Amino acid sequence: MFNNIISHTVIKPNVETLHFDQSKDCISLRTEAAHAHVFAMTIAGALLTIACVVATAAFNIDLNNTNIDNNVIKHLVSAIDSNRTLNPKDLALLNRTAVNFGIESEILTKLATLVNETNKPSNGVATSSYAYEEGSKDSLPVEESPDYASSVVLASDLLSLTSAVANVKENVCREQGYKFLDGLLLNKRWALKMFDASAKSPQGLLFGSSFHLGNFDECLAIEDRIDDDTVVYGQYCLANIKWRRSEEYKKVRTGRGETLRWAICVPRVCHASAVEQFVSDVLSHTVGNTTSVQVTERDCYTKRPLTLNSLDVAFLSLIFLFIAILLMSTSYEIYCIQWDRKRNSTLHDVVLSFSILNNMKKILSTKQNNSLALESITGIKVLAMIFIITGHACLFISVGPVMDAEAWDRILRNPANAFMENNMILVDTFLFLGAFLFSRILLPELDKRRGRLNVIPILLFRYLRVTPAYAIVILFYMTWFPKIGDGPMWENKMRLEQDRCMESWWANILYINNYVNTDKMCMFQSWYLSVDTQLFFFAPIFIYSLWRWRRFGLGLLGVGLVVSLLIPAVITYVRRLDPTLLLFAKEFTDLISNFYFKEAYIKTHMKITTYLMGLLTGYILYRIQKENYQLSRTLKIFGWTTSLILGTVTTFSVSIFYQGWYQYNAIEAAAYISLHKLAWAIANGWMIIACTTGNGGIFAKLFNWKLLVPLSRLTYCAYLVNGIVELYYIGQLRHPAHLTMLTVAANSISHLVLTFFLALLLCITFESPIHGIEKILLKKFVGPKVSDNTRGDQSQESSRNTSQSKLDS
Repeated sequence: MFNNIISHTVIKPNVETLHFDQSKDCISLRTEAAHAHVFAMTIAGALLTIACVVATAAFNIDLNNTNIDNNVIKHLVSAIDSNRTLNPKDLALLNRTAVNFGIESEILTKLATLVNETNKPSNGVATSSYAYEEGSKDSLPVEESPDYASSVVLASDLLSLTSAVANVKENVCREQGYKFLDGLLLNKRWALKMFDASAKSPQGLLFGSSFHLGNFDECLAIEDRIDDDTVVYGQYCLANIKWRRSEEYKKVRTGRGETLRWAICVPRVCHASAVEQFVSDVLSHTVGNTTSVQVTERDCYTKRPLTLNSLDVAFLSLIFLFIAILLMSTSYEIYCIQWDRKRNSTLHDVVLSFSILNNMKKILSTKQNNSLALESITGIKVLAMIFIITGHACLFISVGPVMDAEAWDRILRNPANAFMENNMILVDTFLFLGAFLFSRILLPELDKRRGRLNVIPILLFRYLRVTPAYAIVILFYMTWFPKIGDGPMWENKMRLEQDRCMESWWANILYINNYVNTDKMCMFQSWYLSVDTQLFFFAPIFIYSLWRWRRFGLGLLGVGLVVSLLIPAVITYVRRLDPTLLLFAKEFTDLISNFYFKEAYIKTHMKITTYLMGLLTGYILYRIQKENYQLSRTLKIFGWTTSLILGTVTTFSVSIFYQGWYQYNAIEAAAYISLHKLAWAIANGWMIIACTTGNGGIFAKLFNWKLLVPLSRLTYCAYLVNGIVELYYIGQLRHPAHLTMLTVAANSISHLVLTFFLALLLCITFESPIHGIEKILLKKFVGPKVSDNTRGDQSQESSRNTSQSKLDS
């Protein structure tokens, strides 16, 4: 059956709409073809005979009363008599094809008799527009190709190409389809390339291989003049073929689903609708009406001139402007260093904020000017971001073209891979760290200012700090991202992302895109920034309550924790949701369209528990350091034991939900969604407190590793640009990947390196300069903070050593 599916890859003429004169022309074959092609041409001759019979039957032409050119029939007989290798299977296949087209046996008998009786030469000269017809003075010579070139077109291929009829309504597309068939019979290189670039009989279909991508670059490279008036260009289309499945099969969450992606190389003049109709008609003749086909304009890609709009030009101008400022600021800093010109002025500091040298020194420095002994936060941030990026890479690799559909399911079922699967709790770690730092830094400020701290500038400057780099990345999605590459799925993926950003960019900038236009979210990872910003604006209420009214503040925080535990549990139980975001490849062909992702995972009310626990941890550490509280040995043992148990259970328990024997339970899911976040927050909270108070042991040494310090300054930008790396990977992928833990790990490492490289560029160009200006303005209008980096190293070390010595004593 699938040998006939080869015909999916070309547009074939509709013989039912041809006049009999044209059908006569189709019969003419080249009898002087090379011996290697004789068998294929024999089959083609017989097939073209059937095509002519179809045309005859369609127009009710009586064979006995029709003057068929004897010269044409002579060519046909010569082609058939030149080789007697038609075996019974081929004859049976021809007969079956004739029956499928409804050709009556009586007509076949008459035509066979007519062919056998016609042996006399004819003096007539047949006229035809086909280049391969013998006797035409203007016929084009057969293009010389390697001997193996025509091996891409087998006899069965010619059978499919000639017998399957496409009802192409577009005249230009249909006409180039004729020329394509001519090119195949003439061994034209461009036609062979077009056929060769298309997907052939499925390989590994029963193994779960659902992406048959052909050869993308070979198809796009086709550019050939086939006559004086026509130049054919290759167009690559990736059809979506959906097989009918039972309702029981649709409930199965493993595997790759019922969609087959099939590559077709066609002339550029053919629109997506014509390709869709063609594939649908072919499948209806081969596998029946059990499939549905969809081909959109975004599924087709061809070489076109680069087009720019005003937004593209504006973004490029903005980039060049920033580059010019960076170069001038860098030149200014070099001048100051060369001539030893040091100036203490606001303008001088602002100019240096854009200097590449100054920003590189800040990023690559391993010194941490922190008087609160929070160096361990650096390592935790970096390690969490590394695993988040790795999780994103694994997800996009798994949902892209793969050879073995069950490979990813086997990886998910392996408990050893649970840390990669539980990527979601690592994102919660960043929410926890953000809340912890805000609480720990703001409480001493309230002490210093006796509660008269104006938080409005802090909230405003926070918005101004994180938004510029974020906005630049959004603009890149809206303008140049779709223009920087190509690939089988590039047009589909990138245009979709561009359209989403064009429609929802304002929701991102206002940090409400996790509730507004969730089905058109720009940047799949941007939900986190909205959740963090929304909680950041509410955090001062809890922090001030803890500082001003200790018991009331603790009570308010306790009530908030109880409510934050109940909300996700009730929603999960009532709506029968998953206990967490489960990474089944079948459900993540488009992450933003995933039901759980857009309805539950990205919502702020599902993430409050982790954030409140971060505020509480910051308050506890503030009290410990303020009162010089000494942790007892019993408390240390209990704390580490509890932390390790909760962290291990929370990390590896997620693998239960991927096992084949697992049966969904709403109560279990409701309990897990709330309690696993609480357990993870407790584990992280103790680890931070222990490391900060000098009780971290090997964990403190790891988190305080100086090589992690530069990477910690890139984590925000890395989170912003990681989506570019993942989408680029899946968009330009030419062939299905073979999934093993080794290949997944290797790809993840490459994604990690590329992400941090792009993060460095973004940080130097936008994030670091804006951060420098924000610090200058914050010092000017709000005053120095306790953890301000401008303090001297000596005072920092003195403060830290004093605090640690009291705790250690």
